[in-house]
Amino acid sequence: IAMETYIRQRQLIMSPLITSHGIGENEPLTSVFNKVIAAKEVNHKGQGLWVSLKLLPGDLAQVQKDFSHLVDRSTAVARKMGFPEIILPGDVRNDIYVTLIQGEFDKGKKKTPKNVEVTMSVHDEEGNLQEKAIHPGAGYEGVSEYKSVVYYQVKQPCWYETVKVAIAIEEVSRCHLRFTFRHRSSQE
Repeated sequence: IAMETYIRQRQLIMSPLITSHGIGENEPLTSVFNKVIAAKEVNHKGQGLWVSLKLLPGDLAQVQKDFSHLVDRSTAVARKMGFPEIILPGDVRNDIYVTLIQGEFDKGKKKTPKNVEVTMSVHDEEGNLQEKAIHPGAGYEGVSEYKSVVYYQVKQPCWYETVKVAIAIEEVSRCHLRFTFRHRSSQE
């Protein structure tokens, strides 16, 4: 999901990378990956998305010390979603994750479906915007508003975009999320 958001935010075009499969313009990236994984015949011709993984021994501090050529200051460290079986003293977690899944929007008087953009923001009980409370991914700075991907003329867009909402523990009961939906012109 984070990869989908990353790729779509940077407007990379996946269709030339996966040439052996038909990809719809408004098809979610997760379904594209599922098609590629389920494909019986692989004909990549040297193109594609290549990922390699390596398990490094030790905790984060030890890995940064022993493998400084692999893990530097610009490396994003993503903590595991969920809780370990053993919670260590001083390890405070108050993570709130919100996933924007999908919506269904009527055309209204238009002939074609709308281009819907969802904006999410965090506000306190007086309605004041909480600055930089939303984190779109590990390594990203906090933002005050998160704007979803806009699918062109789709009645039922599927986003599957997950963000982390960082609010101080004492502020959680006094804050709420605000979602605004608006049509985005293709000229914008």
